[in-house]
Amino acid sequence: MGYFSKENKKQREEARYAKHGYLLAWAPDEHIKGLMQWRFGKPVARWIGLAATIVMLIFLLVNKGLFLDDYTFYYGNIVFIFALLAAPLAGLLIASVPVYGTKIRPFAATVCFFIMPIFTMQMMECYNGNFVYNFSIPTFLLNYVTYLFFYLLVYLICRRYHMTVLIVNISIFVAGMINYFIDSFRGTPVVPMDIPTFRTGMEVADGYSYNLSWQLIMAAICMLLIYLFNKRFIPCIPIRKLKFKILTRVLIIGWLLICVITLFFTDFLANRGYKPDFWNQSRGYHNTGTWFNFCLNLKYIHPSKPDGYHADQTDEVLDALLAEYGVTRDGATSIDMLTGENTYQASDGVHPHVIAIMNESLADLRTLGDLELNQENMKFMDSLTENTVKGTLEVPVFGAGTSNSEFEFMTGNSITFLPAGSNVYQSYIKAPIPSLLSMLTEQGYSNITFHPYYAAGWNRIAVYNYMGFSDFISIEDFIDQEIIDEYLDTNDAIQFERNLKERYPDRDMLLRRFVSDAYDYKMIEDMFEEREAGKPFFILNVTMQNHGGYAMSYPNFTEDVWATNLSKDYPKAKRYLSLVKDSDEAFQSLVEYFENVDEPTIICMFGDHQPSIEDEFYEELYDVSDLDELSDIQTQDRYSTPFIIWANSDIPEATIDRMSCNYLSTLLCQLAGVELTPYQKYLACLHEKLPVIDTVGYMDAEGNIYHYNKESEYADLINEYQCLEYNAVIDVDNRNEALFKIAQ
Repeated sequence: MGYFSKENKKQREEARYAKHGYLLAWAPDEHIKGLMQWRFGKPVARWIGLAATIVMLIFLLVNKGLFLDDYTFYYGNIVFIFALLAAPLAGLLIASVPVYGTKIRPFAATVCFFIMPIFTMQMMECYNGNFVYNFSIPTFLLNYVTYLFFYLLVYLICRRYHMTVLIVNISIFVAGMINYFIDSFRGTPVVPMDIPTFRTGMEVADGYSYNLSWQLIMAAICMLLIYLFNKRFIPCIPIRKLKFKILTRVLIIGWLLICVITLFFTDFLANRGYKPDFWNQSRGYHNTGTWFNFCLNLKYIHPSKPDGYHADQTDEVLDALLAEYGVTRDGATSIDMLTGENTYQASDGVHPHVIAIMNESLADLRTLGDLELNQENMKFMDSLTENTVKGTLEVPVFGAGTSNSEFEFMTGNSITFLPAGSNVYQSYIKAPIPSLLSMLTEQGYSNITFHPYYAAGWNRIAVYNYMGFSDFISIEDFIDQEIIDEYLDTNDAIQFERNLKERYPDRDMLLRRFVSDAYDYKMIEDMFEEREAGKPFFILNVTMQNHGGYAMSYPNFTEDVWATNLSKDYPKAKRYLSLVKDSDEAFQSLVEYFENVDEPTIICMFGDHQPSIEDEFYEELYDVSDLDELSDIQTQDRYSTPFIIWANSDIPEATIDRMSCNYLSTLLCQLAGVELTPYQKYLACLHEKLPVIDTVGYMDAEGNIYHYNKESEYADLINEYQCLEYNAVIDVDNRNEALFKIAQ
């Protein structure tokens, strides 16, 4: 009788059972009464289980406040009691083990395997503060199918129940945590198009605070219970018979194909109301499931061709709107965006120098509600009236996504028609693209782009090359690389500033851990003085001072502005409001410098998005209990920032109520008196009908807000604009270049 024979194996199992019980070996059938027995293991396992229970209970009691502070007393106690009950359950799973009969083991393991997606779903929804029983039955089933898809896909590769459950749940747990923190930091969850920008996000991730919460605790508890349940109830049982292997793979592949076809090639889900909440992704993730909504967004990764799009019909689309306003593409006039009359003409004189500043996270939070401050933090900007056009700019992003606002400003296109959550710089600019820069360069402008942070962020090195910038100045160009490398290695902002002061004693560069607006603008002044002679000067400057996060204080930053009429202190909001005051003072110095410049100069400054600070601050400002309850106009306000166009020579004075970011560069060009491209003339006409086109919706001249998924009298106009944008950005091989160049 060989060592590996069935008789020998049975004797060894019986011997181990007699010595250790069920913990170390599956018992022979004759030792199991019924389908399954449950036995405690060795004493060491019992002690470990008891210790784990005690540690978990102590940890939960110490952190009880996390469960009760942010929610009603009733709801918080229910969650807390559930967490307390999970502690002895975890201890029991550690200290004991179930034992199936040999014949029932494959069936029991299979049943447990198909139950596990429900537990995984609950683990992920803990980050959202959801319980799966809150979902409607169809929503629950669709979420289950989504998780089961992931399970079966992994099982197809590893062919082990136990290993599949482990891989899937570790992946989902980590992904859920990443989504939780990103949603907390920027106010929007992770969508598929965030994946290419992950590296850029990590460059600034260290500036945020990572605090423990009840959501994190509950997700971790679920992960622990899933791990223990998987270890105890789902043994590694491979399929040995060839016919069952083939049948299993065929069924799984068939199931996966059905799911893929349904999601990507049909409107089955959309027709039943299941599609991404493009207006508010956080709300969609919360209401119908995190992983399910992430997968729904996959369908929209690649920009779809607009209805009726033909590259050879773009001339007709553009000329039709121009004709409606009496404008021709090669005519001398176009619509004046300040008056609405067909009177704009390029000036015959010297073109002014043009300075465009996209100020990081600059926003006027006073416009959102009743906000009283202990002192003015935008005093100078408020005071500007002479030779000034200013107003409210509707931008495409909130809390993050700087380069998308930059894209809209530079090109006149809207990210509305691109996949939700996408980053244009990362995904869609792979060839030369027409822009504000290309049309100014046609008219003799020299150009620089300046961003006092890492050049590689948002793929700017490649994008600026495609746009045609002759010189890109980043933080690597004015700070020694060894200092930058040390900062990247240590993330020590205090030491970073100390190193800068030692190396550059005559420069005061930082506010917090970023280059200040004051130093940024001083560099602009230096670049202007060293400009290329005989050419008008253009610079695009993207600042960094006000970048999130706002969780930490710094010795080089004075927090001296705060709200005086709100119910409690908001530390992040206080830091942000104080930063805006520093931005205002820096902008005043820049304007005062150019007031003394003899050559005509025009400065355009705008904010890229609002800051991601306390949700409670915004809720109190909007006077709502939850940000999901915002009205249409309040949601629009959430995407608004200020813009200012000032000149040291005569330009009209005006205040514009609302204008989306895609129009701003055309307005700037008109105030600078330069020639417009046919596409810019089109945008000036489009602005008359729809002054706001952004990710929230679009607004007509009377202030009515429309949603993209509903029919309106402007639906055809929106589609035509989308066709022209698709030709400019996506269908580059068939781009109608004449639309984006100055008419000769």
